[in-house]
Amino acid sequence: MQRTPADLAPQTMADAVAVPTGEARAPAGTMPGWVWALPGGPGCASHARAVLRDALASLGVPGDVIADAQLMVSELATNAHQHAGEHGPHELWLYVAGGDAPAGGAGEVRCAVFDALADASLPGYSWTSGDCGRGLSIVRDLSGERWGMRRTMSRLGPPVRGKAVWFAVPGATAVLS
Repeated sequence: MQRTPADLAPQTMADAVAVPTGEARAPAGTMPGWVWALPGGPGCASHARAVLRDALASLGVPGDVIADAQLMVSELATNAHQHAGEHGPHELWLYVAGGDAPAGGAGEVRCAVFDALADASLPGYSWTSGDCGRGLSIVRDLSGERWGMRRTMSRLGPPVRGKAVWFAVPGATAVLS
């Protein structure tokens, strides 16, 4: 489903509506932003890529930036599925981080994947560990080292303690009102 910027306008929690398809939009807590439920299982990453592609395209983000963001979100969603699969809910967040930007200034667009495995930490980097362990290095490089993890609460449904691993979408900014 193609979304327009009007579809992605920040809402209040009272306005948030969840639909079973996982295409629900809701605010990311107190941050201006949107949240979608991610399905469990191996389809988690492909769903996250499709939702993020549509959302960023509707905001006018260039195609090459969208492609990099899709790769990064695929890595995070895959990690959530592989390492925190039984620790749902899993959510995809798209929000503007710009608490230090003046009103009307541009804020950094960030994407995050939330899971309820709150006690996990980010692993170190390893280019020698075989086929696994490279995803966060890709996120680090493509985001210009603007990524991280924060312990927080889920945004859809009842609050659940967990963590959100996030990255900045390079070259994408949003105007804060």
